[in-house]
Formats: sequence, structure tokens, C-alpha cells
Amino acid sequence: MTPPKSTGRRRYALVGTGSRAEMFTRSIAVDHAETAELVGLADTNPARLAAHQRRLEDLGAPPAALYPAEKFARMLDETRADAVVVTTVDSTHDEYILAALAAGLDVVTEKPMTVDAERCRRILAADTEARVRVAFNYRFNPVHERVRTLLADGVIGEIGSVHFEWLLDVRHGADYFRRWHRDKADSGGLLVHKSGHHFDLVNWWLGARPEHVYARGRLFFYGENGSRRGLDRGYVRAHGAPEAAGDPFALRLADSPGLAALYLGAEEHDGYLRDRNVFAPGVSIEDDMSVLVGYDTGASMTYHLTAYSPWEGYRVMFNGSAGRLELEVVEND
Repeated sequence: MTPPKSTGRRRYALVGTGSRAEMFTRSIAVDHAETAELVGLADTNPARLAAHQRRLEDLGAPPAALYPAEKFARMLDETRADAVVVTTVDSTHDEYILAALAAGLDVVTEKPMTVDAERCRRILAADTEARVRVAFNYRFNPVHERVRTLLADGVIGEIGSVHFEWLLDVRHGADYFRRWHRDKADSGGLLVHKSGHHFDLVNWWLGARPEHVYARGRLFFYGENGSRRGLDRGYVRAHGAPEAAGDPFALRLADSPGLAALYLGAEEHDGYLRDRNVFAPGVSIEDDMSVLVGYDTGASMTYHLTAYSPWEGYRVMFNGSAGRLELEVVEND
């Protein structure tokens, strides 16, 4: 293969071409095309690779070299990538992060960095000067930046405690129970996959590190709980199921050209179903979770995540020695 010519732009290779990858590929190939270029895409599913390539074409972006995921190392070598973006299933992040670090390449990974402590230790122990960045984009919300400034300026004094409640509605929250996230072995559960954003915010807001953590949760609404509430229509997946007609919890892949291309048209290669019944058996993650955290500053936090709320948003309250700061954001009602 002829080595690619240098353009002076930072060269990115991405692994994992599901829907989350679209945010990164557009940013690299279109929004920041003057300073970055997308040189390679890898995935376990050839249909998703092809769908993503067509999307790049629709955006007017140059095509990327395509590779099966098992040829990840070859992609890094042949494309002469400078950095890697990891947007695969959470439980596989560490595999690609470690391979990229071994090649001396910086990594941007979707959160979570990985799903358990053992994998995290392996990444932290990597003998490399390359860096890993986790995509905690909530820090860049202007509202969150304002909270950080107010707290850092001491407007409410020394922080004694925080209460943080996050609500996922039955549209967004339900989606985790349709897809691979429903299996804790893949996602680590919502406290890892979703709440990591929120824990990162509090660490950043307080300028503190957690020292003691207690958590508990249960599967209360989704999964087989739907049967006892009369919510389960009895189908395995929505596509092609007459029972799914009129079900507010059903995802209709055929109605979305993008999802149909990435998932419905890719099923023949790996059997992955993107539109599982949220009340079907096999859910191993929680939908109702509480956490108590003690920080090295002496402050504490009580936290709750609900994944079946009628509205979506969050409330966070800071109790300080000189006052109280409250923030409420309604994202979808």
C-alpha cells in the first residue's frame, strides 16, 4: 500500500462506527477540516463501515480507509494516524486504547474510559508518553462553567455538601434498555456509562477527589417489571412485530434512514438488535440508583439517577458556609 501523503493536519483513525461515532467524524472531517483529517475507520461490522463511508460522502468529506476491527493495528500503521478515537462498545475500549498507546498514539475515548477497575488499572499502567482523553463534554456547557466560577470565587463559601439528582425520561432512558447497554458486561451499568459525566462534573466543580463511595441500585421499571404493570407487549424486538404497533416504548428503525443503515441493514453480519423490547428478559443493569460520596475536601454528595422519569433534566444543590447555590435544568418535558 502506498504511504499517504502528509498534509500537515492531525490525522485521526476511529474505531467503532455506531451512531455515537457520527459526532466525532463530522467534527474531524467537516467542522475542523483545516486542522484535522479522518484517515481510517474500523468496525466489526462491514455494513456499518459502509454506511459511515456513505455519510462522509453525503457531508462532502473525503473518504476514509476502511478496516475490519481485527485489523486495527494495521490501520494505525498504514494510515499513519497521529491519534485514535474510540467509540466502540464500552467493554472493549481498553483493548483499543492499549493498542493505540503501545503504538505511541494519543487517544480520545468516549466515556467511560472502561467498565471496571481492573481494565482501568491496565490503562493507567501503560508505559507510554501518549495521552488518553475521555470525552467528558459536560464541562464545556456554559451553565456548568458558570457554576464552576461561582464556586471557585467563594460566592457561597466553603462547600459542605452537594445533592445531585439526574432524571432520564422514558424516551432517552428507555433507549439504554433496547441496545447493548442493557447488559452490564458490555456497559458497566448506568452508574458507569451515564453517571460518569455527573461524577466528573462534581469533581471539577469542587476541585476535589472522591475518597469514599457507597452505591446501591435496582432494576425497578424496565426488564421483566413491565409484565406486572401491564406494559410488556410480549415481542422480542420491535421491527416486524405486530405487537409493537402503538407501543410508546418501541423503536421503529425503518422510520429513520440513518438508524436503518447502521443497524437494520447490518444485522445479517452480527445479529445485533438495536430495537429490543425494553421489557424483555435479559436486562442486567439498574434503572434506579443512589450514591453517597465523601471527598478529600471533607464535602459529601448524595446522588440519584432515575431512568424512567416523565421529564428529563437535573437538579443540583450546593450547601456552603456562606450560602446555597441551586441549579435546575429541564432538558425535555
